[in-house]
Amino acid sequence: MILKNSRTLPGQNHKKKMKINQDSLSIKKNLCNQNDWHLFGIFDGHGQSGHLVSQFVSRQLLKAIENQLVQNNINNPNYFSQSLQIAFQQVENDLVDKTTIACNFSGSTGVVILLIGQRIYCANVGDSRAVYFYKSQDLWYNRPLSYDHKPNKTFEYKRIIRFGGRVEQSLIDGKRQGAFRVWLANEDIPGLAMSRSFGDIAAKSVGVIADPEILRYKIQNNGFILLASDGLWDKMDFENIQKILDQLDPPFTQLDIDLVVQKLLGETQQKWDQQDSGRDDITLILVHVQI
Repeated sequence: MILKNSRTLPGQNHKKKMKINQDSLSIKKNLCNQNDWHLFGIFDGHGQSGHLVSQFVSRQLLKAIENQLVQNNINNPNYFSQSLQIAFQQVENDLVDKTTIACNFSGSTGVVILLIGQRIYCANVGDSRAVYFYKSQDLWYNRPLSYDHKPNKTFEYKRIIRFGGRVEQSLIDGKRQGAFRVWLANEDIPGLAMSRSFGDIAAKSVGVIADPEILRYKIQNNGFILLASDGLWDKMDFENIQKILDQLDPPFTQLDIDLVVQKLLGETQQKWDQQDSGRDDITLILVHVQI
């Protein structure tokens, strides 16, 4: 049995004016008419057309994954991973070649969970994130289901350098500071703070890719899958999240999940308001998995 809920909150600029929400999400229970196949996805757009990119990807990726699962041979031991891999590449190609969305300097993250019975397949590009939280003998544990794709990570860095790009911090007041970013060899563009994404055509010329990293996990304890854009992860650490989850007593109801999602969103918003003049978009999906 699964219980789930999702919420999204648009960001604000430093003048507290509401921005266009560039986050999107996808939820599909009973994928391919299978009672224990479910899909969840978070997509965080960036750049002027980022909201259009994330909306396109959230719609089309769900369809593409389902189509691949129908078409591919289920007896293939890599059936789920290959279906995800092909679907991600298909949506990337369609975005660039078949839409009028201006994505030279705009793009989107994408983190997708396929929940297949007691198995989790997580496909990720960018820095939205999925984590599995579970409790055992009164102690909380967390299992990362995805890892952020940052350009200064060794494997990502080597690819970008091999394609002729640069990985440096921004030059501000004569000093390199802030997040590491991807730049063209001889131009200070695009300044992308991730090494994988949908769209971002300019960055693709120097090694940014839309190929997902796919990780698998077998569920052995009842727990919670939390997917969220970096608007949540930038402010909420695992301890904050686990304290909120700890307020629940099993057996859980849908109302319990709704209240936890509301608290997660509210506490994240509060931290943004206390610590920053602006606020990033915040989007999350919480799924309770009972084996």
